Amino acid sequence: MSRTEARRTEVTRRLTSVPAAGPVEPAPADLVRSGLRRHAKGVAVVTVGGEPPAGFCVTSLASLSLEPPLMSFTVGLRSASWTAVRGATWVMVQLLAAGQEEVARTFAGPRPARFAAGTSWHRDPLGLPALDGVLARFVLTPVSFRPVGDHALVIGLVVRAARVSDAGPLVHHDGQFVGLPGPVR
Repeated sequence: MSRTEARRTEVTRRLTSVPAAGPVEPAPADLVRSGLRRHAKGVAVVTVGGEPPAGFCVTSLASLSLEPPLMSFTVGLRSASWTAVRGATWVMVQLLAAGQEEVARTFAGPRPARFAAGTSWHRDPLGLPALDGVLARFVLTPVSFRPVGDHALVIGLVVRAARVSDAGPLVHHDGQFVGLPGPVR
């Protein structure tokens, strides 16, 4: 058994040992993935300043608390984005709007030139990449990093928040990006 497999086995053992029920077996990953495809999720892009800037697409964004204002997201431990987030003082979380499917695809894929021509963005006062046309932006300062399987759970304190647009949201459902209509006023 390789060192990585041994570490995975140990993490699985610790996470699945429930005192009241005893050890349990995790469901097969393909069945979990198939079931979770049915769960509609909002789409966000996390960006980090620097040269070059970094950014990646997330559907794991969650509001954890309003007092204090805390949000979380996950990032793969093997990704270049993890290195950028782990060393960042600030990150920007941006909620994508309906019609921003190409932005989502750009930041979800393994494309190295995410901020190249074709991506409409500017730097905010902190030097963070701010995407144009989003629904809302949140600047977070990471306060906790927790390894969770092959990802890290990042918890951040929200230090700035701005509603940018009243358009409808972009959601991810059953392997596709879907735009929803905006609120009727």
